[in-house]
Amino acid sequence: MEEPPSKDESNAPAGAQNPNHLFGGVDSISSLPDKMLHHILSFCLLSKRWRHIWRKTPYLSFPHLKSSLEWIHETLASYTAPKIMRFHLYVDSETVKASERSFFGIDSLIKFAIAYNVDKLSLVLNAYYVFPDCFFSNSSLKHLIVDSWNMKPKCTVSWTSLQNFINSSLDESFTKLQSASAMLESLTLHESPGLRRLDLEFFNSSPRKCHIVAPHISYLRMIDSTQKYSLVDVSSLIEANIDTIYFLPRFWCTQDDSSKYPSKDDYQVMMQTMLENLQNVEKLTVVLSFLQMLSVAEFHGVPFPTLKVKTLTLKTTILQSAVPGIAKLLQNSPELTNIILHIFPASSKFKVAKPDLVALFVELLLRNTRTLKTLAIQLRSCLNTSNYDELSQIALTLSHKNKVSIVLK
Repeated sequence: MEEPPSKDESNAPAGAQNPNHLFGGVDSISSLPDKMLHHILSFCLLSKRWRHIWRKTPYLSFPHLKSSLEWIHETLASYTAPKIMRFHLYVDSETVKASERSFFGIDSLIKFAIAYNVDKLSLVLNAYYVFPDCFFSNSSLKHLIVDSWNMKPKCTVSWTSLQNFINSSLDESFTKLQSASAMLESLTLHESPGLRRLDLEFFNSSPRKCHIVAPHISYLRMIDSTQKYSLVDVSSLIEANIDTIYFLPRFWCTQDDSSKYPSKDDYQVMMQTMLENLQNVEKLTVVLSFLQMLSVAEFHGVPFPTLKVKTLTLKTTILQSAVPGIAKLLQNSPELTNIILHIFPASSKFKVAKPDLVALFVELLLRNTRTLKTLAIQLRSCLNTSNYDELSQIALTLSHKNKVSIVLK
């Protein structure tokens, strides 16, 4: 006859009964290494018999709980792990009301995570909160997710190891993200209605990827010399200033190691994605390197979308390598009405632009546009008095011939 179950087993809830009979009398889970148990603990709640294991887990999460911050501090008092890999904190107005010193409580919890060299920090603060200066200076933080009403640094931002940053409430006070981290690879700005302008400047010597997800910005300025940008979502963009040369595949023209640069296929995909993300921009500013990139893309058959550019600013030197890119850009901008042309000398040794060369360049612009109304040419610093007078006469002739207002500045 089968023996009746013990009193402890028969009275325990179904989910808490001893599972030993399922594993031949061996508690296989409890015999797992601590590292694996910590991983399991990061996903679920387990028996009270395991209640002390959490003290060494590198994964800490305090989700939406109706508990005071003091309770969280009391809980963490027995924490003994040497390092925190992930730390998540959710604080709402109810939690703040239940806490005697709410601001200091949040401050100390953030400082607690920083003190344990946290790798990934996730903060959801649905209550007004002013971040302490120490939050903006951290050398261990690699992944940061912040959902907060107020994130305005009053100090220099220095996240020297930060690779991924996701934020939901950035505003105009935090647009120059280049000071945040030299290692930034991914930037995501979700639901940021206050952020309209994003200004990115990177001058790090080591090329790296940077993914930009900023669906609400209307203005984007990118200046760098080494980055591999990927515009994932800038769907509201209406003005862009692009000054980047990383896309230019130098190894096609030099003997550099091609493994350091994107392949031809990668390059074509990058350029196509870039152009698609700029197709709704109405005011566009580009430089020589970008025009050369467009020339290479045109040569290799990269599809060019129809652009909505109305005002185009070209900051360039008159070089043959830029001509195909300029022509294609103009041809695919059927609504273009204004061009602002900044001409720079090709070399410091030749500071005087030749009027006939400038005239040929202007004719190139006029030949590839159909709706142009004004062309403003900024090159006074490249001309002496006699050349300026000569070019003024040429511009007047071209203006009447093409019914376009050409102004020299």
